[in-house]
Amino acid sequence: MLWAVLGTGVAFAQNFTTFTVLRGMLGAVEMGGFLANYCLVCEWFDTRQRAWAGNAIYLVWAVGVMSLPGIAYFVRDWRHLELIISVPLLLFIFSFWLLPESPHWLLTHNKAEEAEELLRRAATVSRLKLPPFKLKLPSSEYEEKDEKTSAWKQNMIGVIFTPYLRVYAVILMLVWGIDSMVYYGLSLGTHTLAGNQYLNFFISGAVEFPAYLTCMYCLNSQRFGRTKPTSLLHVIAGVSLLFITVIPQDGRKDFSWLVITLTMIGKYGISASFAAIYLITLEVYPTVVRNAGVGSSSVVARVGAAIAPLTIYFQEVSHVVQPILFGCLALAAAVLIILVPETASRPLPETLEGYTKWLRKKSPNTGNCEASKQLENEQEKTALQAGAY
Repeated sequence: MLWAVLGTGVAFAQNFTTFTVLRGMLGAVEMGGFLANYCLVCEWFDTRQRAWAGNAIYLVWAVGVMSLPGIAYFVRDWRHLELIISVPLLLFIFSFWLLPESPHWLLTHNKAEEAEELLRRAATVSRLKLPPFKLKLPSSEYEEKDEKTSAWKQNMIGVIFTPYLRVYAVILMLVWGIDSMVYYGLSLGTHTLAGNQYLNFFISGAVEFPAYLTCMYCLNSQRFGRTKPTSLLHVIAGVSLLFITVIPQDGRKDFSWLVITLTMIGKYGISASFAAIYLITLEVYPTVVRNAGVGSSSVVARVGAAIAPLTIYFQEVSHVVQPILFGCLALAAAVLIILVPETASRPLPETLEGYTKWLRKKSPNTGNCEASKQLENEQEKTALQAGAY
């Protein structure tokens, strides 16, 4: 609702100050809503299907990116364009009643019965039959002796005092910032490429389709895991962008087609890796701080996104500055993401107290929380029955 209201307000802004304030608020609301929605969707799926579910959201994002230049081509007034993309968001008011709560969130807040009821309701809607089950809460992990202690442990302050997790948090924030800067720098800089700016922006959105499909396949593979494919995608982005720097620009021969091709390959790699880092971040943080952890990473990403348009002006200094900057940053992110623990085929961590134990588990099929493992087993049974059905 706030997204639609603020977007509509931007369209009617009469001065730059009002426009800037409303746009800033709109950006905060938009990312907050998107991240909460992403976490909710992924927490409803078991480990084998989470990559597909998370990236399905990005396929719709790609449709939006591809549609925007087409709409902008026919609607040249920015106020009218803002209304066209904002007013339909009023329909999201119905999501308040249609979207169920996350079973993982309910478990961590001692609401096992509600989580069980949601799973049974999901099975009923899917016309499936679940065997009798009972979600049990290990008192050693969920019993809180001090309410004040419990409160601060459920935000980023608790992350700071959690061994290993605080290091992973810093790494993930850096990768988010890099991916955001490169992604938006390439997206917003399509007008600097040769050819039609509307067509270039459309192609920039079109390459995201194969990027997200690649991300779906790679991250869902039990053989490759999550971090290695993500690192490789960063390498693809970085190397392709660095290759731009060796293309002759003396005007003797037109190599603009090659620059556009390498730029789009870079956009492909960074789009896929950016989508992957969302899922990895979600799986690294325990449920009690998951929204806060993903949100904190997104804050750093917004800083990268804010810097991205400024890098476009580097092209006035030299055409190789931006490709070198983005290429080196992408390669740095490829190294950093390898330092994050592998999360494929593992139940989601639930609490900060059990995080070290979760990391020490050698088997990828075991986790620190029996309730989480039991919940994902029930989700997996439902998914398998749905496939058989």
